[in-house]
Amino acid sequence: MPTPGDALELPPGYGFSAIPKARWFPQDEDLLPSLMDRLLIWEKPRKTERYVVSVDVAGGTGLDRSVIEVVRVGSLREPDEEVAQFVSDSIDAVELAYYIDPIGRYYQDAEGQEALVAVEFNGMGGTTQSELLHHLGYTNLYIWQHEDARDPRGRYSRAFGWYTNSRTRPMMLQRLFHAVTTLDERTGLPDFRINSPFTMDEMRDFQAPPGYPLWKAEAFGDAHDDAIMAAAIAVQVAQTLHFEGNEPVAEQRRRLAEEKGRKTELADRFSRKVDYISSDCTADEMMGRDENYPEEYLPSARVEW
Repeated sequence: MPTPGDALELPPGYGFSAIPKARWFPQDEDLLPSLMDRLLIWEKPRKTERYVVSVDVAGGTGLDRSVIEVVRVGSLREPDEEVAQFVSDSIDAVELAYYIDPIGRYYQDAEGQEALVAVEFNGMGGTTQSELLHHLGYTNLYIWQHEDARDPRGRYSRAFGWYTNSRTRPMMLQRLFHAVTTLDERTGLPDFRINSPFTMDEMRDFQAPPGYPLWKAEAFGDAHDDAIMAAAIAVQVAQTLHFEGNEPVAEQRRRLAEEKGRKTELADRFSRKVDYISSDCTADEMMGRDENYPEEYLPSARVEW
């Protein structure tokens, strides 16, 4: 992850301009308002990774916020992680597409494929997606999937975008909660790593009424939940990419951690000196020829009798 002050090389043609460090945090402004309408980057694109861009669309009237969330899809080495974010309450649904487009193209993969963009289609999201598809020619848009499809061939619909409704909201919020509260034993990191101060701030006020399930949670009082919903969409979409394999990446990482623990335990076992006189071990075990353990677990030095 780049440290504050790192030089950021921006490719030509994207319309980006780096903000000088002296203008990052004006002394007369609170932190979060000073970060509005700026693309916050915690990690520059890596050509070997895949990225998801999820979008929660507002009206740009100063009330709700539009959020463009960039998440690096996790691997066996790393979890899903929030790597960039753009938050605004002053950009309308049409104009927002012209911010999504360069961000998605900036976070392209090794083959030059743009990041997978999932726009929440509810409300004004359809306007943003239409502008992105027809006027900007963005090609890598998320295809809505039927989670209850019995036949895998019928899983993909013929519609672009993410739809938040009474069936998908519980699923996406529960998956987000599980991802941020489940720690990987090998790395000590959660399955979804949050970096944004906007997302963290919203989580402080995202509550469910007493006695109600998690998916009933919403922003408390005058607080916002747009960054949380964008993060939930990103995690859900990233999980659909994980499911392309036979086993979710988070489960693979935990399984590898367990295997590493077993290897360490076996290596420790064979590094200890055994009292063969008072033990019931066999002659093969005495000579280090136990067929149940691979050669790599045996001591590197042996005594010739």
